[in-house]
Amino acid sequence: MTPLGHHPRVGQLLRSVGVSESEAPSLEAWRELLTRMSQMYSEADQDRDELENSIVSSTLAMQELKQKLETERVEQDAILRATLEAAKDGILLVDNEHEVIAVNRRFIEMGQLPDEMLATRDRRQMIAAVMTRVKMADSLQMRTDALYETDATIRDEVELVDGSIMDWFSAPVRTPDGAKVGRVSFVRDVTAERQSQHQLQRAREAAEAASQAKSQFLANMSHELRTPLTAVIGLSDLLLLERDPLVARQKEYLEGIASSGRHLLALVNDVLDLAKIEAGKTELKFESIPIHDAIEDSLTTITPLAATRGVILEPATIVAVPNVRADRVRLRQILYNLISNAVKFTDPGGRVRVRARRDEDRVSIAVMDTGIGIAPRDLARLYRSFEQLQLPSGDRPGGTGLGLALTKRLVEMHGGTIDVESQIGVGTTFTVRIPVA
Repeated sequence: MTPLGHHPRVGQLLRSVGVSESEAPSLEAWRELLTRMSQMYSEADQDRDELENSIVSSTLAMQELKQKLETERVEQDAILRATLEAAKDGILLVDNEHEVIAVNRRFIEMGQLPDEMLATRDRRQMIAAVMTRVKMADSLQMRTDALYETDATIRDEVELVDGSIMDWFSAPVRTPDGAKVGRVSFVRDVTAERQSQHQLQRAREAAEAASQAKSQFLANMSHELRTPLTAVIGLSDLLLLERDPLVARQKEYLEGIASSGRHLLALVNDVLDLAKIEAGKTELKFESIPIHDAIEDSLTTITPLAATRGVILEPATIVAVPNVRADRVRLRQILYNLISNAVKFTDPGGRVRVRARRDEDRVSIAVMDTGIGIAPRDLARLYRSFEQLQLPSGDRPGGTGLGLALTKRLVEMHGGTIDVESQIGVGTTFTVRIPVA
C-alpha cells in the first residue's frame, strides 16, 4: 500500500497534525486533516477569485487607458490640424519613407493644387503636382529629390508660372536624441513684398536722379540769377550816387529798381540756401565764436530797418556767456532773421531786445519783442516754407516767407533747438539754444 504521505502536500498536512507518514492517522487526526484540507481548498478558491477579479480589473483599466490614449490622440490630431490651418504659411511634413504626415490647405492653395491633394500621402505625387505650377520645374525637381536624401537646411525663392514668388524653407525634423524622423517645408507668398521692394528701388533711383538734377539746377541758379541781379543792384546804386544829374522821376525809378533787385536777390538767396540744406549740400565751418560779437553785428545791420519802422532796439543783455560752436556766417544769418522778423512785426514805438545766457551745455539766445503777437492757431505754420502771417491791418510784411523755415533748419544743423512763446497784443519771444564751444 502507498503511504499516505507519498504526495508532498499530503505529507506536509500529516506532519502538521502530528502523524508520521508510515502510520495510519487516528480519527481525530483525520478530522483535523480534513479540516485543514477544506481550509486549504477554500483559500485556493479565494486566491483564484482574487486573481480573476484582478484580471477583470486589469482588463478594464487597459480598456480605459486605451480609450484615454485614443481620445488624447484625437485631441492632438485636432490641435495639430487647427494649428496647421491657422498658419499663414503653407506647411508640408514628410517622414523618412517619403510619406506625407501632414499638409495644410494653405500649401495646397499656394501650389494651386486640387483639394484632393489634401488626402494624398505620397510626397512624390504631391511634389510632382506642384512642379506643374513652377517655372524651371526640372532643375527644381532635381534639387528637391536630392534634398530629401540629405540633412541639409535650405532657403530659396521659387517663381510660379503666374508670376507669384514663393519663399521656400526646408529643414530636417529630429527627435530629442538627434535622430532624423522626417522633413518639414514652409512656403510663404512674398510677391507683394518683392513688388514693394522693386518699387522702392525704382523710387530710390528716381530720387537720386532728381537730387542730381536739383544739384545741377542749384549750381545753374546760383550763377544765372545771382550774377545779373548783383549787376542790376550795383549799377542802380552807382547811378544813385548823383555823379550824373538825374531828374526826380529817374531817381525814383532807379530807387525802385535797386529796391526790387535787393528783394529779388534776397528771395533767390533764401530759396537757394533752403534748397541746398534740404539737398544736404550745405556744409558748416564750425569754430569758437563769441556770442557778444555775433549779436552786436546783427543789431548793427538791422538798425536802419528799425529806425525806418520807428522800433527801438534795446542794448543786448549778455552776462558771462561762453563762446558757442557755430558757423560764423550762418549764426549771423540766424540772428539777423530773428531780429529783423521781430522788428517787422512790432508797431512804431515798440521795443525789441536780445538776451543771452548760459543754459547748461548750451547758450540760450532770446529775441523778444512787444509786437502784435502770434495766435495759437498760427504757431504750427511758423516754420513752413513761403508762409507769412498777416499784420493786424490785413497786409503782409515784406520778405520771402522763408526766413523762419531757413532759421529752424540752420539751428538744427548746429545741433540746437528753437522755441517760441507768444501772446496776442503783448509780444513774441523766439529762443535759440546753441551748444557751447
